[in-house]
Amino acid sequence: MLDRIRETIEEHNLIEKGDRIIVAVSGGPDSVCLLHVLCRLREEYDLKLYGAHLNHNFRGIEAQMDAQYVSNLCEELDVFCFVKSLDVPQYAKKKGLSPEEAGRILRYDFFEEVAQRADATKIAVAHNKNDQAETVLMRLLRGAGLQGLTAIHIRRGKIIRPLLNTDREDIEKYCKIYDLSPRTDESNLESIYYRNKIRLELIPYLEENYNPNITVNLVRTAEILKKDFDFIEDKAREVYTSLVSEQDAQRLELPIEDIQKLHGSLQSRVIRLAAEQLLGRQEILEYKHVQDVLELMEKGLTGKRITLPLGLVAKINYRNICFVTGDQEDEVFYYELPTEGSFDLEEIGATFTMRVVEREEIKEISRDKYRKCFDYDKIKGVLNVRSRQDGDRFYPLGLTGSKKLKDFFIDYKIERDERDRIPLVCDDDEIMWVVGYRISEKYKITYKTSRVLEIVFDENPGVSADDNLELSQ
Repeated sequence: MLDRIRETIEEHNLIEKGDRIIVAVSGGPDSVCLLHVLCRLREEYDLKLYGAHLNHNFRGIEAQMDAQYVSNLCEELDVFCFVKSLDVPQYAKKKGLSPEEAGRILRYDFFEEVAQRADATKIAVAHNKNDQAETVLMRLLRGAGLQGLTAIHIRRGKIIRPLLNTDREDIEKYCKIYDLSPRTDESNLESIYYRNKIRLELIPYLEENYNPNITVNLVRTAEILKKDFDFIEDKAREVYTSLVSEQDAQRLELPIEDIQKLHGSLQSRVIRLAAEQLLGRQEILEYKHVQDVLELMEKGLTGKRITLPLGLVAKINYRNICFVTGDQEDEVFYYELPTEGSFDLEEIGATFTMRVVEREEIKEISRDKYRKCFDYDKIKGVLNVRSRQDGDRFYPLGLTGSKKLKDFFIDYKIERDERDRIPLVCDDDEIMWVVGYRISEKYKITYKTSRVLEIVFDENPGVSADDNLELSQ
């Protein structure tokens, strides 16, 4: 068996000479076998090994005895051991998670913590071939796509699984041969958890009544799907890289039109990759989350948003779908404006009041920075108010050409944090008024104007606009 595990290590490049490896040791047969095997390979690969054991506090005194067993085993094998105790049941209750999911999250957080302390290059966990088959079947029954059915990956980041091609039966024989006396978690022998029911009831039933090689076939299925998944994933990453824009550690944008042109398979993967980039974790979004994002893009209503797992927010930012972490949300809005009456812009707590009058009714063109007049007949599209978007340009009054809105804001020394809150009154995409600053040369009143659109902006509804307006320079 040692030779087969070595072949797996070499085939998948799981271990390199000089690696510092954290070995997750629960005390059960799989992890005890893994630790023992890596100790036998220690000199060959010049390894530095560390044991890591987390007491989940599910099993009282039995769990404490597991921790003591792992500590003693590591001492016998000359392996430094990290042991930690966490109240996983309380964490599961607080977060609304199943005991299994809560345990998994805290367990891997602990492994990563130990890896940082030990400056480790790898984290070895002891999933085996039977675990793989159970996972494929479990995900198939729950409903999963291609990615889910690839099940447990033999390597992902720092995580390596040298026993993934090894049968549980062989592992138990190995432990007996070397008199390792692993601990037995009695709960694994009871059909109280979903995975246990699959292991203890469903797979034996399928072996007896349908296919005695069901475990081998399920593992083979995962291997085949993994190859297809890797190919599509590589393509998706190429597409994603070409589309993503305006990115930083907490925000990125993707063009909706370009995403909608993609095959559905690539659409979902591009969305998942956006979540992965911002949150640093894979497999964050479930099928329903991806569908929610696709529906959001289909509706295309600027300013609309949905909340995704781990505080991620997806929202429509004009022609883009924008992903931001919860603490980096900004105000993005788009609304059609009536040509008569009032409109409340709740995002910034302000009101617009519009009216259309004949030119003769305007005795004097207002110089108030929040009361402006426009040639109504020059408006050809939908009158709207929105926040700024990438690439915005307009024709400032008094200039002969256009100017980037970004440069306009820089000229006026407007801070970046303030720019998203400055409303833009537009004719479709064309900016008519940077509210509070300048109107467009293209919509100014001239001697040819017959009808005038007057717009008053009030930052403090309920207070007379005339009392709060400054004269423009």
